[in-house]
Amino acid sequence: MSATTQQDNWRFCNKCYTLWWNGRPDNGHCPAGGAHEGHGSWNFYLPANPAEHI
Repeated sequence: MSATTQQDNWRFCNKCYTLWWNGRPDNGHCPAGGAHEGHGSWNFYLPANPAEHI
């Protein structure tokens, strides 16, 4: 049985329409230009399995 957990602080970008992790001070690079824009976004929780290898 695998240990699944959740990672929060994912937001929806109003410019590129994707989720990005909001844990960086600069919000990361948005493919639509500049930094991601997340005003009004919910805080999404995504499942994560640290034991799984890609």
